[in-house]
Amino acid sequence: MALTLTLMDAAGGDRRALTDFLTANLWPFHVRQRLSGAQVTVDIDTGRWGDDRTEAFWIDDDERGRVGLLRLDDLADPTAVVDLRLADPWRGQGLGAGALALAVDRVFRTREGVARLEGQTREDNAPMRRAFDKAGWVREAWYRDGWPVDGAEPLASVAYGVLRRDWASGSTTPVPCGPETPRSGEPRRADGGELIAAAWTAEELLLTPAVRRDPDELRRLLADDFTEIGRSGRRWTRDDIIVALAAETTSARPPIIEERDSRLLGPETVLPTYLLRADDRISRRSSVWQGDPRPRCVFHQGTAVPD
Repeated sequence: MALTLTLMDAAGGDRRALTDFLTANLWPFHVRQRLSGAQVTVDIDTGRWGDDRTEAFWIDDDERGRVGLLRLDDLADPTAVVDLRLADPWRGQGLGAGALALAVDRVFRTREGVARLEGQTREDNAPMRRAFDKAGWVREAWYRDGWPVDGAEPLASVAYGVLRRDWASGSTTPVPCGPETPRSGEPRRADGGELIAAAWTAEELLLTPAVRRDPDELRRLLADDFTEIGRSGRRWTRDDIIVALAAETTSARPPIIEERDSRLLGPETVLPTYLLRADDRISRRSSVWQGDPRPRCVFHQGTAVPD
């Protein structure tokens, strides 16, 4: 399986294909979730899908065919912006990280003036956030109430970035944040708020169907000595859980988290607790996450709530 980018001629030969693609799919994590043909026409004619500062590409898979599109904006500025859209059938199948890698390579190889590539997504778009993480991008900002939602309260906009110098060296520059600046050469330790936020993000990822059936993602999130006490009282190891989740039947309804609470058990340890509604079952959940630089779950327990 290999992905390739094909430069799009949105105002010319690709106009109809682009219009069909954008109007046939629902974009639940974008500000405009459903696009009309008239809206796409305006966007094309005003250069949103191609001009001196913007390039758009089809994303093609050697087995699946055309799976999505990629737009690169602000290419004349030091910071360019990426917009990735996968068609409905191909979401949640691990294609996002590969497409982001192609975007980084395209920008830094062809646009010498671009020093940084940025992407933003809604806080509840777990698959996209996972794609950024898997592609090696760094989470740089959490803009509270920064993403408008039609008919609902705004959500946070989460910003990720990758630097030209990191791309060239194969390294990752961490984001310096927190109330104090570490001394030169001194490792930075995440503060309590960061640890709690990172633990909740990871906990939510573990409830995502695409993650639950991906052994590599589970190994990234679960510590080697992970233990779980299940609703039945059974004790599970990390290997046990990975095998069990691979055989799990995916529910059509996403689980609902209520009664969130969390506390720090130590300088690098977080305890999130919550009520989980999944299908017709209700349970109380607790996890222990050890963080810095990235969280890994060392313990989880689920207790059934009687009807």
